[in-house]
Amino acid sequence: MMRKTGLALVLLMTGLMASGCAPLVIGGAAAVVADEAVEQDKGGDGLF
Repeated sequence: MMRKTGLALVLLMTGLMASGCAPLVIGGAAAVVADEAVEQDKGGDGLF
């Protein structure tokens, strides 16, 4: 079971890296993580 999950994750990451929109996906994920970190640290609505 774990092997199939790992393989699926590898294929997903390969597809994202090969696509032209990978920087947008990675940048969007980074923005969400930064927003969550500010919310946890300072409270309130975060960055956005």
